[in-house]
Order: sequence, then structure tokens, then C-alpha cells
Amino acid sequence: MPMYEVQHSYPLTEDQRADLAQRITAIHTKMFIVPAVFVNVRFIPSSGHRPLHGRQVESAWGACVGEDTVQNDPKAHFTAAIVHGSMTAAYEQGFMAPEAGKDAEWMRSMLPKFQASADAGDVFFQDMIAEMRGREDFKVAFR
Repeated sequence: MPMYEVQHSYPLTEDQRADLAQRITAIHTKMFIVPAVFVNVRFIPSSGHRPLHGRQVESAWGACVGEDTVQNDPKAHFTAAIVHGSMTAAYEQGFMAPEAGKDAEWMRSMLPKFQASADAGDVFFQDMIAEMRGREDFKVAFR
């Protein structure tokens, strides 16, 4: 599933990393209708700068770090978020990941297996099923 690498020169606290990871995850899950548990975010401290990319992720950065900090501290500027779009193969939580762009179709076909794992007591899948039941985009996609 997706791996977001966030390179940053501004030092982030653990709370800020968690906050930003949750915001990026929310952006991705709304765009691609996948459960949050499949989204991965990695932070890489960096002294270099790259061109700005991804206005939504940049907004999430500002909300996490604080707009005043971003405006007043040159090191606090968002520098890059790169999503590696092509995936040859991935295996996660006992399942092969879907082909890029076929997430919703894959989720629909795998839902009975995910439900069975949740019913068997697997907390990972219980959380995923609970998220899917609570999100409007899943309700629309799985009608």
C-alpha cells in the first residue's frame, strides 16, 4: 500500500509526527477509499530543500506545525512529500495488495475475508472494519 516519505528540515516532535501522519492518512483514505491501516508515513529529517508538492499535504503540515511557526521560522517550511506511485507487488497483513487504482474493487472483493479475520478476533481487521462502517465514502463505494 502507499508509502509517504516526508522529508523535513524542521525538527518535529513525536506528537507532531503522529498528527501529520494522521492528516496525510486522512487525505489518502478519502482520495482512494482505503482503510487507514494500509497507509504508511515515514519521516526523514533533511537539511536540503525540494520544490513544494501536494497542496493538501502542505496544508496538513501547516496545521500540524502551526501556521505562525511556518511563517516565522525558515526551517519550518514544508519542503516535499513524494508518493511512490508504482508498486510491483506488496504483501501486507496476509494479503496481496491491489493494483494501483483498483483499491475499491479489491476492497469489495476482499471484504468477506477481512470480516472473517475480524470475527476470528484479529484486532487489526476489527479496527479496519469499524473504520469502513463509519466512513461515508465506504458506504457510497460499497453499495
